[in-house]
Amino acid sequence: MANLFSSYVAASALSSAYQLGLLDELSEKGEVPLLGHSGQRLDVNVLRTIYRTLHWAQVVEIKDGELVIPGARFEEAYAARGYFYWLVKGCGELFSIAPDVTHEDQRTGDFYHRDMRAVAVGSRHIGEEEVEKLFDKVLADVQVGKVADLGCGSGQRLIRIVGNHPHAHGVGVDISKAAVQLATESVGEAGLSRQISVLQGNALALEALPEFADVDTITCVFMGHDFWPYESCVNTLRELRKAFPAAKRLFICDVVRTTDLPGPDTTIFTLGFEAVHALMGDYLPTYDQWQEAFTEGGWECRATHPTTTPPNGYLFELVPASAE
Repeated sequence: MANLFSSYVAASALSSAYQLGLLDELSEKGEVPLLGHSGQRLDVNVLRTIYRTLHWAQVVEIKDGELVIPGARFEEAYAARGYFYWLVKGCGELFSIAPDVTHEDQRTGDFYHRDMRAVAVGSRHIGEEEVEKLFDKVLADVQVGKVADLGCGSGQRLIRIVGNHPHAHGVGVDISKAAVQLATESVGEAGLSRQISVLQGNALALEALPEFADVDTITCVFMGHDFWPYESCVNTLRELRKAFPAAKRLFICDVVRTTDLPGPDTTIFTLGFEAVHALMGDYLPTYDQWQEAFTEGGWECRATHPTTTPPNGYLFELVPASAE
């Protein structure tokens, strides 16, 4: 029980260390002073507590009470930082209100809050190790004229796809104002404001806007479960064909619901992902349920690519069912 309790604190410390830049600095420099951090004024007691907690978790090692160096688990923790930031900073409030929102009469209206900027940043880190490389691979031989990214988050996917296809244009869509602002900033910093636009909108209720008329490629990563339950998903898939009349392909990448009981081999993301969406009231489909919805929604699944990062993830390559 002591380890279980301390693990909760360590998850928070890891998320904080990422946001404060402590993990990046240690990764770059190899060692940092225990109570010093370049460019920031940080409370020394909080900073010491973060490092001591990460020392307990073997993410860092404190030497001689003055110096911090990478610990035995640093590389693994650094690679997984997106999961922790998504969980703690992005979704942490959900766990604190879990006993309250278990009551059905408290699950109405805007009954929860998530930090969508943190969710977008965390999701970017989760996807960049495997998912984004997979997108680059499947799109390498595809002629992309204009791509629409539904739930564009930080905008990095659009930036990369347009960068890989110099004559392409892009449009990002996200329901979160914070994510739209973040993506717009990222696009501007990349010098692609003339090629990429970002709109605030609900992917479940898109109209056939002028910006969508010439889109030939649609991408949707880590938000396909928002299409569900089943009837809603089928309807959304059908409406996407109307909103994007020139679409030749749709790529949906998402994590599917597991059906086995969790145990010692349960992967890092699984419990958190399923718990968060249960608390929010989102239905998570299984792999087979996705396949049924594709068919009824008017899309043909041409290929399926499983992922290990995130675990239980799949990239589905879809084309309109009437396409030859």
